[in-house]
Amino acid sequence: MKIGSIIKDTFMLFIITLVLVAVLAFAKEGTKDAIAATNLAAQIKAFNEVCPGYVESESIKDDVVGASAGYNASLMSSDDAVLRCKDASGNTIGYIVQCTSKGFGGPLNLIVGFDTKGTITGVRYANTPSETPGLGMKTTEMSFLESWENHNSDDVDNVDTISGATVSSTAFKEAMKLACMFANRAATMDGGI
Repeated sequence: MKIGSIIKDTFMLFIITLVLVAVLAFAKEGTKDAIAATNLAAQIKAFNEVCPGYVESESIKDDVVGASAGYNASLMSSDDAVLRCKDASGNTIGYIVQCTSKGFGGPLNLIVGFDTKGTITGVRYANTPSETPGLGMKTTEMSFLESWENHNSDDVDNVDTISGATVSSTAFKEAMKLACMFANRAATMDGGI
């Protein structure tokens, strides 16, 4: 091969790569708003499932975390949230706590709904976790999620977990305890407990 041919081929590969990068960047920018809208719609759907009657919410994370005596703030990630939920009339109908715990395959990001007395009204995942196929993924099954409903911080330790999925079950239970703690603090601040 001649040096001129190598330079020409290298230049052509560079131009092709540059064009492909530009196309991918344009495609990413073009779909950004659609992806954000889809994510927002999924979040609102989950909020309605865990807090029936949900219309709007306000963040009360700073108030709740600041008022939780003895709480180690490093346990709450920056993506976690505590929301006061309101119905169409503007009345407080409960709370949503978004919390994270480390499972076997990565983070478990939960959305947990509570009524104004601190009772769990629903549990959903914010995204699908990467737990062990089979046992660990049983924590995503609707029957498992629904088994937490109508419980509160007093009896959350008594909810059955998945036998054989110790890490996933423990992480799920720890996230639920954290969610209960924040929901109870929010309900207490609002005079519900």
